[in-house]
Amino acid sequence: MSDNEPKTIHLWVDPPETPLPQIQSPLRVAVGTPTGPSTNSWRVWVQGQDVYVKCRDNLREWKVSLHASGTWRVGFTEEFIRTRPDFLREGQDRVWKKWRPSFTEEKQAIIGFQLVALTPTLCVGPKDRRSWPTSVVFIEPSANRDRMTVLSVAVVQSRNRLRINEDTHGAVVAVLPLGEERSVQLVATHEEPGNVQELIEEAFGRAASQLEGSDIPDEGLFFVHGNRGDIPWVTTVPFRRNT
Repeated sequence: MSDNEPKTIHLWVDPPETPLPQIQSPLRVAVGTPTGPSTNSWRVWVQGQDVYVKCRDNLREWKVSLHASGTWRVGFTEEFIRTRPDFLREGQDRVWKKWRPSFTEEKQAIIGFQLVALTPTLCVGPKDRRSWPTSVVFIEPSANRDRMTVLSVAVVQSRNRLRINEDTHGAVVAVLPLGEERSVQLVATHEEPGNVQELIEEAFGRAASQLEGSDIPDEGLFFVHGNRGDIPWVTTVPFRRNT
């Protein structure tokens, strides 16, 4: 993108007069467009003083919990592991990442989770979304297919909308009240992918090498998680066996 192009994020809402940024919890979002391919949809909601993020489609067994007590968690749900204990090795914790954020006067907003969407991850078509509610907010991907869209979920020690830097291609999608003074804010950005695609390819290669050939389905979605600095991120990528 050249410097003179507008740094705008396009959002699709139904009904069209829906105010933005959204302020009602729960909120359901996806990267894509209503008439084209998209990611899975993700639900963000506030319960008391806590924030939760969960996929509403293929990854319902996985959850982000940003607790007001100060402990933030990312991992499998307790209900899923109770029914499928084989998913964990002996002694392995169902929580993949557990940390305590440090808010300061200078650091009033901390990102707790990011959904990363490269062009190949937009694999859910309109026919697959017939059961989705019309209230889903679609975040249109960049016109530059080499860029990725990142949805960040941040806890902010204020109700004021976060300011987007002039050199950042982004927008605040939602400001959900969190208690009397705080908020959870969803920020969409279009970014250079860096080495994300290489990390995904390496992770898929390692996963495939650990499975017998017959255990790999002919097609499916590959779930990838990692950290961008201290921030946990996830993405899903469709795959298909070569014939």
